[in-house]
Amino acid sequence: MAGWSGLTPGKRGTRLLELSRKAVLAGLAGACAATTLAYAQFAPGDEADRVLFEADSLTRESEESPIIAEGNVKAYYGDRFLTADRVVYDPQTDTVMAYGNTSITDMDGQTFFADQVELTGDLGDGVAENFSALLAGNSRMAADTLVKEGDTRNVLTKAVYTSCDVCTDDGDPKTPTWQIKSFRVVQDRENQVIRFQNAFMEVFGVPIAYTPYLQIPDPSVKRQSGLLAPTFGSSSRTGHFLQVPYYWAISDYQDFTLSPKIMENQGVLYQGEYRLNDYRSGLVLNGGIIDARESNEYFITGRPGLNTPTTRFHLFGEGYQDFADLWTASFDVDYVSDKRYLGIYDIRREDDLATDLVLPRPDRLDSDFSLSRRSDRSLFRASMLGYQSLRFSENNDYVAQGLPKISYNGIFDAPSMIGGRFELDADLLALDRADGLDSRRAVASAGWERQLTSQSGHRFRVFGELRADAYNYSNVSYGTERCNPENLNDADFATCIAVTPDADEDDITTSRFLPTVGAEWTYPLARQTSNATYIIEPRIQLIASPDTEYSDEIINEDSQFFELDTTSLFMVNKSAGYDIWEDGQRANIGLAAQAIYPKRDLTVKGSIGQQFRTQENNIYEAYNLDTGIGETTSDIVAEVSVDWSRYLSWDNEFRYDHEDGKLRRAESRLTGALGPLSSRATYYRLESGASLPGEDSVQEFADATIAYEFWRDWTAEAEVNFDLARGERTRESYSITYSDECLLVELSYRYDPSRDIEIDFEESINFTILLTGFNF
Repeated sequence: MAGWSGLTPGKRGTRLLELSRKAVLAGLAGACAATTLAYAQFAPGDEADRVLFEADSLTRESEESPIIAEGNVKAYYGDRFLTADRVVYDPQTDTVMAYGNTSITDMDGQTFFADQVELTGDLGDGVAENFSALLAGNSRMAADTLVKEGDTRNVLTKAVYTSCDVCTDDGDPKTPTWQIKSFRVVQDRENQVIRFQNAFMEVFGVPIAYTPYLQIPDPSVKRQSGLLAPTFGSSSRTGHFLQVPYYWAISDYQDFTLSPKIMENQGVLYQGEYRLNDYRSGLVLNGGIIDARESNEYFITGRPGLNTPTTRFHLFGEGYQDFADLWTASFDVDYVSDKRYLGIYDIRREDDLATDLVLPRPDRLDSDFSLSRRSDRSLFRASMLGYQSLRFSENNDYVAQGLPKISYNGIFDAPSMIGGRFELDADLLALDRADGLDSRRAVASAGWERQLTSQSGHRFRVFGELRADAYNYSNVSYGTERCNPENLNDADFATCIAVTPDADEDDITTSRFLPTVGAEWTYPLARQTSNATYIIEPRIQLIASPDTEYSDEIINEDSQFFELDTTSLFMVNKSAGYDIWEDGQRANIGLAAQAIYPKRDLTVKGSIGQQFRTQENNIYEAYNLDTGIGETTSDIVAEVSVDWSRYLSWDNEFRYDHEDGKLRRAESRLTGALGPLSSRATYYRLESGASLPGEDSVQEFADATIAYEFWRDWTAEAEVNFDLARGERTRESYSITYSDECLLVELSYRYDPSRDIEIDFEESINFTILLTGFNF
């Protein structure tokens, strides 16, 4: 410890080296691997200008000689710190030399590595040899030398940059998927960019491009303005096309992406997306616009419902704004200029606007603007609903718009003397059509239910509901739709109406009172063995309502499509909305069972059920709906599912005719994976007793997708969709994809034989490349 002194002059002022009392005591006691600590204070009393050394040993020959720290050296200056095998600090020149396994961590957490480093005393400026760095986002940079200019700029010579792994899983070195080599690189940390001069782009070690200048965002930046990876390809409809997005980081909480799509046959489709996200609101708006006159091939005039406007466009968006007291305003909008726009330009909701249900060709677009208040036990919602039909045979002047829809649901504890809970519901809806019937509906209901469980495990639920509805119809003679004409050139559509309450009146008001009571019993039974657990649960639900149907008084607007299955079987009112009400006395009976094999990670479960009525109900036939219920005995519904670890998932739903046992509806979903092979498939079949308007009596579809990882990071995938009832393919696509931690390359082919008016099919080839951590 000889040679230690109190004060020594230095470049930045008076310096004080003091020995930590704790380290001295440890050294005197002869502790194993004792640690020595020292401080270098640049200005007396200024805690910000203090350097702390930590090492196995510290030596100094005289007051003027350098301080030498050896063995697991750590030096701290504010938020910066340095580690090395050996550090030499010269107070006369205010320089730090570090040797062996050297690393420097800056104030922003960025860490550099080098064989040898020369730094100023505050660890801010300096030169590093054989430099490398692990940057944010798993990016890496290496160079022969680095000149560090504080926390604002680093200048590198003969540098390499990549965001790819440079080591295998076993720790062996490997050539990165892509890398940029440059003679001179400037990491401008103040402007958060990296600039390359005389740069080469290498893919799998092969140079593919040269540029005298290139600038990319610093990996520490979450978002930076610049060009994004392009997409290009060719389509039978658009010809060759190129799309090069430009990303504009407006602020920390909003951005805009401009994505013009330049098409050989269609002109330029200008697209953009604006996003905003802060602590109380969020917004995503996606739109596009094109001058349709640039393409005469798909420009149609003089066709009802198909006229092509001069300017074609789309607008997709959703957003919300939270207010105090649990209030939220939100919207979800979809609108296009004409019915053929989405199909011609292959546009759909994607990325932040993607929905769980992706339809290649939606036949209707929905928009919703609402104000709601949600608490733990209540929900109030006021909405404006808009709909746009994309069916060629449907006139949008006859499509109803919900202006407005107001609903309330609240749950309240019942008095202790009766137990259970009350539920209050209210719904107000006004449907307006530009050229059709207008309707207004008000619904109010009060329900009560209580659940009990006996000591032996029997579960009982009793419930009741009182509901009152009021309806008003105006312009009844205008009807609810225009009938599908055989000749689309015929502008004289016939007016249709689903149900006419009174053909002699054009303005009608009606009401109804709907009481319901019921009880439900279930009895879960379980048996456990050394290898499995078996559970079986019978379920019986008894419901009584007045034997009164209202098909001659109420027009069905909100319950035109619904399915009878094992889930809807035990709904008190099985319709999808309020207009159809299930009356009469009925019993819903079902049985559920499952077997669980933990050792095999296998679960098999299923259920079956049926409804029995005291008398028939022809309300579904009155509305031209084939649901499998209405007679004294309903169709039989069942479901079966198998889940086997990560290898297999198979879900099936069925509906069988109760008279002849014929399969009326089937839906099957299968996903599986085994090693490099994965697949998914769906099958759907619906056989109606009578043809629905505009539809075949049998609908049968199937689609299958199979993917095979035939080489490391390389995957081939094929997808085919079939309309089995018509015996034709509706769509197919094939792709080869390379994907690793830093690169995505996809080459895909799609064939779409679905017919459009005056368009036979579409064939397209797309090529997409995406470099992680790389945009211009």
